[in-house]
Amino acid sequence: MSEREAPNQGRHFPALDALRFVLAFWVAVGHYDTFPLFAGVDTATPFGRFVTHAWASVVFGTPAVIVFFVISGFCIHLPFRGNAKLAVGRYYARRYTRILIPVAGALCVYRLVGDKLRFLGEHSILWESPLWSLACEEVYYAAYPLLRLIRNRAGWKVLLPTSFAAGAATAATHIHSVTWHDFGPFGTALILLPVWLLGCLLAEQAEALPAADSTARIWFWRFLIWLGCWTSEMLHFKAKIPYTQTMIWFGVLAYFWVKNELAYSKLHEPSRYLAAAGSWSYSLYLMHAQGMGLFARLPIPYLGYIFNWLGTMASSLGFSYLFFLLVERPSHRLARKISLKKTARVANVEKPAYQL
Repeated sequence: MSEREAPNQGRHFPALDALRFVLAFWVAVGHYDTFPLFAGVDTATPFGRFVTHAWASVVFGTPAVIVFFVISGFCIHLPFRGNAKLAVGRYYARRYTRILIPVAGALCVYRLVGDKLRFLGEHSILWESPLWSLACEEVYYAAYPLLRLIRNRAGWKVLLPTSFAAGAATAATHIHSVTWHDFGPFGTALILLPVWLLGCLLAEQAEALPAADSTARIWFWRFLIWLGCWTSEMLHFKAKIPYTQTMIWFGVLAYFWVKNELAYSKLHEPSRYLAAAGSWSYSLYLMHAQGMGLFARLPIPYLGYIFNWLGTMASSLGFSYLFFLLVERPSHRLARKISLKKTARVANVEKPAYQL
């Protein structure tokens, strides 16, 4: 490996940390509003309506969550590539310690700020908050030992097509549903399972990816993923093809985008600020709305569109970071005490014991 490829030695990929923060912030903006670049434009004119509506459609949060699933599958499978022995009990203990403690903290915050914690029905907290995607994650974490066994025995050529077929068939059972509610947690998880598995596949491919040095190429992929995001939004709101039918296929595009970002990062370090912020992206995902609500409650006079947007985003980021310090980071430290070193010693990550 050359000196320029040194950033990716070992098992840590800073590019994914940076992506996590960008994605979490994208979700936050999607739940609030895009930067008020055209605020105050006269919407009574055709041009004013066009620019304001076009700008408002630039950010759509749901596809960003789908990219999170790719990254999640990557991170879960990365330590267990090759013939590494998976200590199932230790694996479950680490996963649920790391994930469920922040979720419990988030539920407490939701209740303190006045959110009604309904767990059943159309307007349950599961579907009205980021918890819908975390419910899917919990299903994947629980099923991972079995999925890994199937992958080892049958290979990706069996597991991936089967998961895509099952996901598409499940999505077709409620073809006009505009939310995941009609599918329930397990149905939603089944629809998006192939996206998560693509992340696992990418974990096996990452170290062998040829380094990419073309800035034009990576920006092409960044534009392409945004275009896919925007297209899914237009299909959902304009063409009446809901995102519940398109996100499984958007996940394929997300896989290739993340793959190209990893290849590019072998020669180009990501922003160290974005990479550092990625460590608390989970807290931002959980707490962004509550941080926004906090700013709305502050006795601050209205000073214009831009100040209000910047203040809201700053409050969202600050509140999320505080949650990270008080809740998420302690859960990480506790999870690390449940060591995986014994399984890591027998891992053969350079030469997997099975082939695609």
